[in-house]
Amino acid sequence: MAKKKKVVIVDEELTPTVLAVKKQKKGSVIWLLFIFAIFIAVVIYLPDIAVYVEDYLNPDLATPITPNTPDDDTDDENPDDVVEEVEEYQLVDGLQIELDNFNLSNFVIANNQISFTVTNTGTEIINFSDLDYFINLYNSNKMLLQRIMITDEIVTIGGSINLVYDLTDINVNTIAVLEIPQDEYPSHVVATDGNGNATLTCTKGNETVSYHLSNNQVTTIEDVYSVPSTDDNYSTLYSSYQALAATYNAIGGIDSAVTVENNILYFRTNINLSTVSAGSFNSVIYYPINTDAKIMNFELEANGYTCN
Repeated sequence: MAKKKKVVIVDEELTPTVLAVKKQKKGSVIWLLFIFAIFIAVVIYLPDIAVYVEDYLNPDLATPITPNTPDDDTDDENPDDVVEEVEEYQLVDGLQIELDNFNLSNFVIANNQISFTVTNTGTEIINFSDLDYFINLYNSNKMLLQRIMITDEIVTIGGSINLVYDLTDINVNTIAVLEIPQDEYPSHVVATDGNGNATLTCTKGNETVSYHLSNNQVTTIEDVYSVPSTDDNYSTLYSSYQALAATYNAIGGIDSAVTVENNILYFRTNINLSTVSAGSFNSVIYYPINTDAKIMNFELEANGYTCN
């Protein structure tokens, strides 16, 4: 519109504007300049006019202009991502942890061990072998000292059992009870050779368990106990291992033997998971064929083994 203000039409003679000389065409000149000014204005403001017309013709499609403020309410973006807080209990005299169908009580730490009582408060028998319950032990700085898995324990309706576990650190201050399904176990990939084979080795006391893996899944298990002849329980263990070996050898897919080499008693059991019958061998170290290494690593470490 600025150019329109520069055009001044006067009726005086000798006007500097050449258009004023032809008085008989004054009206035509004015319209021409007016149209020219409108044309320039349209060119300048064409983008704004287009937006206005579009919003006028299609009000439902118009985009409201709102202040560019940060969105602090991020919880609504992922309503399914709910973080469950772990309920922790300070280890004090008289502590009782009540869960849906059982409770834990009578906690005692002594002789590098923790003991407690599990009481069935539900209406069904509890078989912890079918469950995934873990007890986390923390120190006063909330550092995880140890994880214990309750397994291979059966509690009748209204019944109680007393459990005892060895401790790696006696400075336990806080306890948490968690149900952790296998699909939430942390990943654990064992280094392989050129053929994709590997071995996960777990040790506890005089026992060494070797899980032979293919593509990070177990195919065979080798369980070895080694006891020096100087051990106070040597004779008792020798008899016990011989009895167990006879029992294991009666199961298809299992080969077990007791030998003495260089004054060391060895009790070796080899399990071929491709031929052993499911459920025929019940032990904390037994896993079905193709079980992923993360499951064995996580659960055995929660049963007091050290795995690598």
